[in-house]
Amino acid sequence: MDTTYVNIMLVVFLVMAALAIDVGYMYVSDEDLQHTAGLSAMAGAQAIKQGLHARIQADPKELKPVAEDTVQAPARVAAVETAIGDHKAVALIEVPNNNTNNMTTENNITVGFWDAAAKKYTAGGTPVNAIQVRTKRTAESESVGLGEMGSTIAKITGMETVNFNPVAIAAIPAQVRANFAISADLCAGGCAYPNICQIPEKKLSRNEADPNKKTSASGRYAITSMAYPLSGGSSLSDMICGEMPPQDLCGKKIFVAAAAGEEPLRDIESMMYNPKVDSSNKEYDKKTGKLLGWWVIAPVVDALPSDKATGIVELPVSRYALVRISKICATGPAGCAQKGVAFDAPVALCGQESGLYIDRISCVGCGTKEMLQMPGLFPVIVQ
Repeated sequence: MDTTYVNIMLVVFLVMAALAIDVGYMYVSDEDLQHTAGLSAMAGAQAIKQGLHARIQADPKELKPVAEDTVQAPARVAAVETAIGDHKAVALIEVPNNNTNNMTTENNITVGFWDAAAKKYTAGGTPVNAIQVRTKRTAESESVGLGEMGSTIAKITGMETVNFNPVAIAAIPAQVRANFAISADLCAGGCAYPNICQIPEKKLSRNEADPNKKTSASGRYAITSMAYPLSGGSSLSDMICGEMPPQDLCGKKIFVAAAAGEEPLRDIESMMYNPKVDSSNKEYDKKTGKLLGWWVIAPVVDALPSDKATGIVELPVSRYALVRISKICATGPAGCAQKGVAFDAPVALCGQESGLYIDRISCVGCGTKEMLQMPGLFPVIVQ
């Protein structure tokens, strides 16, 4: 029996099967590539933030060497793993990395400095506060996919844009998500970034401690809805409990509730002791698991409204303050009941006290170089 025809057809079948498998790599849409680039950059920026804030928590003196590390290996690993998942051999998207800061065929990740004022990213710049990620289809890879043939097949089939390699940059600029403002008097102690000062636990109150004796402004706070005006069906409680996105507020006006009552503090207390809220910015004792503090960036105004004032006032933000809240104690029922679960501070921690307590602080002025260099608490896509 002549098997020539059978052998030829077998070869053709195997070639077509191989092409079908590799063409499968092309079924990654442009939107998927762009989305993955963003997710990978966000994962990398989160890793950069965690590395910096681990030093802020443990030993602020070690912050500079970490910020000047232009490899940022954990961030690169996080970005790559987010892009390809746990199955590198069958990944449809790849992000090659060789730990350099030049975009090449062998390297699709850079880390560097994002200048929030100029809206400019510098690969390899320091202090490192951003990461750039470029994604591409595995089918267009010379080492894994079809290389030039993959591009040719894409052209023939018209499946997707050929050689579409989207880039995303994520950074950790200093932004505000705290719903309380403090006075510039609290920043008068010389604790300016990059110094992060440990201070004796300080109680901040909404009201004057003694109606007959004026309390220093450094001992007070005021509730703010940040740049969101309260209107329609919105409430301050919904804003606090809804975890609003961080905002760039330096030099801008914020809405301050002059007489907010105790309810907003109860809401902030509930958010602090809810373990599922902003967990990456809460500091726990490694041995006991006890909550040591909650790191937030609060807006600073030159002067808080008098506790005798009423209504909503607009005040310009002149500084930011990175603070660690050591505890929050509020009287009355637990806040954020609308979330279906409410949390209180441990009874033994507060007793009958009421106030917002801090034990770490670092202030930075708007429009300064230090403002641009202060690491924020939330990664955001900037480009």
